Amino acid sequence: MTFSMKKKLAVTAALALALCMISGGALACTSIYAGPALTDDGSAIFGRSEDYANSQNKLMYVAPAGKHAAGELYNGCYGFTWTFTHDSYGYTAFSDDNGEGAGGVCPDCDGDHPHTPYEAGGVNDKGLVVSATETIGSSDAAYEADPYEDLGIEEAEIVTVLLSEAASAKEALAVLTGIYDTAGANAGSGIFIADNAETWYIENVTGHQYIAVKLSSDMVMVQPNMSIIGAIDLDDTENVIASAGLIETAQAGGFFVGDADANVINYVLSYNEETAPNARMVNALAFLDPAFADAAAEDIDPAASYLISNVGENGEIVPMHTGITPDKKLTIEDVQAFYHIGNIGYVRNLETHVFQTYPQGGAADTVEWICMNDAGFNVFVPYFPMFTADVDASYKVSTPVAPFVEEEPESGLYYATTATRRVDGERVTVEGFKVLPENWADSMYWTYDALSNLIMYGGVSEEQAAAVSEALSAKQAEVNEAFAAFKAGFDASAADAADVATAWSMAVAQDVHALGVSLTNGLIGE
Repeated sequence: MTFSMKKKLAVTAALALALCMISGGALACTSIYAGPALTDDGSAIFGRSEDYANSQNKLMYVAPAGKHAAGELYNGCYGFTWTFTHDSYGYTAFSDDNGEGAGGVCPDCDGDHPHTPYEAGGVNDKGLVVSATETIGSSDAAYEADPYEDLGIEEAEIVTVLLSEAASAKEALAVLTGIYDTAGANAGSGIFIADNAETWYIENVTGHQYIAVKLSSDMVMVQPNMSIIGAIDLDDTENVIASAGLIETAQAGGFFVGDADANVINYVLSYNEETAPNARMVNALAFLDPAFADAAAEDIDPAASYLISNVGENGEIVPMHTGITPDKKLTIEDVQAFYHIGNIGYVRNLETHVFQTYPQGGAADTVEWICMNDAGFNVFVPYFPMFTADVDASYKVSTPVAPFVEEEPESGLYYATTATRRVDGERVTVEGFKVLPENWADSMYWTYDALSNLIMYGGVSEEQAAAVSEALSAKQAEVNEAFAAFKAGFDASAADAADVATAWSMAVAQDVHALGVSLTNGLIGE
């Protein structure tokens, strides 16, 4: 079912310019982690919003086992190659759209060679969870000492390789760090790698140097495109994995901060220099911890608040911790609400994924919650990813790229914005319109993209926006309650467990999609 209605979604010039000037990378993603000792049901909860640009299609699907064969050479977006060591595991995933609707052209590298464009996160059938990546950068001195590798692994390839190859978090860490040690990295990133037994967070901001820390059960962390690993004692080998030259490279480059004799490095101060909180970190701290509710950015001490450390007051090794201390145990509803925070959930979200891993370790003890597009106006749909054989068709609709045109269209759904064009060798700002695909209502992504842009920039009244928000919140509460009952009664040992889990989540997704279409058409009609 398609709709052809003329509707201008007015975008302020300043905001439109900011959106259109983005040229690459997941530049405004936000991650969160809450350990099982700090959640109401004893699960580790962690997730990430994937941000890139307004109105760029994202797909969600199940990659079947054996999609990549043993010995197959994988060619990534930017020159990295990988030879699969065995037939790939099956896994859930998101990817940018280079399908038939997009003409097979990857929006990341503009290439039409067969490859998977930027799989952002998922769970494989062995229970490995990967979310990649939070884009982060280094200081100039660190970059000069250990530059990125042009043919190194880039964030676009990390999820594909790890979920295909590894059966556990430790195995995935070994694969990734082995790549960093040899081929190197094409860019800097922060990554979650987890299974039911443990959750690791790894940062690299240069070509070959990295540090991974096992997150403790009684800590909360937030990462909004900032390096957040602070003082780390590398002798804590049970909970720390670091590149062999981490300290030596920093010493040779003259940017080491720490105590080399004690094998302690302050990773942020050594490799990044800048630790001041960005606006998303300030908002996140205020949401999670009452101590920061009224704090201004300049009053927040990174080391005492959000940096990860395993060094105690007297220099002793202690469990990984931050200074974030919520005043209650967090629920899945709290984490869903976290992604409603202004400038964390917003129109540049491509998708948001939140995982729950329970220590029992069964196949039904990993849950994946997802929403497509703006998490601030959306409903998270839950999955048992290790039992999910397929997802609703609305997640898999490949479409032409939403074009930017300078002349106002005569029909269709579109919004006013700006773009940059090169004229006579100079970049100039051009006013125009972004036009959504005609079949937007067939797609989960485009449905919520249309809804978000209408609410944010379409002249929608406060009362109308509040009514939409209320309807979405009511649906989320309904979904959460239904899933709690479904999970309690789910028989993972049943022969038809995969069919039951797949059908249940598919029905919920169809309901959430239908609600989005109804709300969008309601605003258009009003």
